[in-house]
Amino acid sequence: VLPNNPTRLPAMVLLRVKREAVEFVMEKKTSDSVNDITTEAGELHNMILQANRLAGQIHQLAKHGPMRKKPGIDDKTGQLIDPIKEKSSNPDYDPLGYRIGKPPEKQVRQVLTRTADELKAVVDKKEADRKIALSRKKIEEAIKNIRGAVMIAYPMNLPEHDVIRSILEEKNDIRDAQPKEAVDPNSCVVWFARKKLDRKEKLSKYCGKNEKMFLKIRLQSKNQRMPQREARVDKDAQAKMMAYWHKKQKEEKRMKEEDDDDDYLNSAWANPKAYKNAFNGIRGGVRWK
Repeated sequence: VLPNNPTRLPAMVLLRVKREAVEFVMEKKTSDSVNDITTEAGELHNMILQANRLAGQIHQLAKHGPMRKKPGIDDKTGQLIDPIKEKSSNPDYDPLGYRIGKPPEKQVRQVLTRTADELKAVVDKKEADRKIALSRKKIEEAIKNIRGAVMIAYPMNLPEHDVIRSILEEKNDIRDAQPKEAVDPNSCVVWFARKKLDRKEKLSKYCGKNEKMFLKIRLQSKNQRMPQREARVDKDAQAKMMAYWHKKQKEEKRMKEEDDDDDYLNSAWANPKAYKNAFNGIRGGVRWK
């Protein structure tokens, strides 16, 4: 493609953002401000947490139906549910007691499960491993598909106390549901090369103006300390190395046990040239300085 071709995509800096178990990739330019990058990273991080939470609740909806007003209490009678009796009479009974145990039809269940899996795939860490950039639009489209599937399953909508409805209506703030994991997009910070990036600066101040870079940054809350340095070897590679080391140890131990019968050949008295060496004045072998 020629440089002046208008169809050519502009070069972008890939930022791999990490916080705890959440990882995703953003596309940015070195001329972008750190403030915009940090705010967007915080928003996407919270959206990922909310997306995973929504997908998990959709799976529970497909298995056990809508939520009860209070866990383990019948909505109609207000009495405590006998779990043993409920389990024997209802195959779709929720063992945790959060849902009523009346899921939708099989075909609708499959639609709910499929859309939930699609949402989880969009925000999955594997997308970051493939260097596929995440955007708000991708998450919103996947959530839109879930909203449509829920309307198919429950045309009259879910009860107001169901967490799925509150999430879809954007009445459920992830910072209230998961305060330790979520961040405040307006005050969170990002770290690169063990330096906290100043929101007032441009990205180019910390990485230059090369638009074809891949940077790893860490997202932290405002009051958190500098993140720990990542290990040079990841957990999978370390596990493989340890497994290989233990395997070699077992092989060496087995070979040593099998060679015990021939160990005497290494002794001084078993040397066939010991008599000749004694007459030549050579004792204990020859040593070179």
